[in-house]
Amino acid sequence: MSTINAMNNQELREHNRNRKIYQIAFVSRDLEKTMREWVDKLGIGPWTVLTFTEKTMAYLKVADEKVTEPFTFLIGIAWVGDMQLEIVQPVNGPTIYEEFLDRRGEGLHHIKEQIPDDRIDAELDAYRGKGIGVLQTGQFDTDVHYYLGTEGALDFIYELGNCPLLDLPADMYTVYPPETADQA
Repeated sequence: MSTINAMNNQELREHNRNRKIYQIAFVSRDLEKTMREWVDKLGIGPWTVLTFTEKTMAYLKVADEKVTEPFTFLIGIAWVGDMQLEIVQPVNGPTIYEEFLDRRGEGLHHIKEQIPDDRIDAELDAYRGKGIGVLQTGQFDTDVHYYLGTEGALDFIYELGNCPLLDLPADMYTVYPPETADQA
């Protein structure tokens, strides 16, 4: 096995000791159907559902180009312990999600590592030094994400992000399954 930055096992243990895998994410053509299956089959939920558009995001870049045309994608987020699960449904516009679905179908899309804001640039530089570039980046509220071009080597996309807990107003999201008056 050869790696660019070969580490022995002790170095690997130390390197990974304080890292945080924050999220595992999937893509779907039908967010509601997929959330319903996760609730019914796995008991995972409730899901916070957000709509991402050019109006809700500070910016979106695909392949280092700022997206200037309208786009929409839906995201459902649920927590299992301290792990966030995410389901993404592209609706329209240029994102890496639709291309992924067309090429690979529904399923695992990315794994996200939480990186503090003051370390993100250094981490991105380290990955670039390994020949791993950024496929897509964007900002929603204070949440910033960077999808890395790891799919060819790892069979999934690796994401870096600051992962802040967002306190969004109730009109920015819905909940699935919807709560009824007797559940509230």
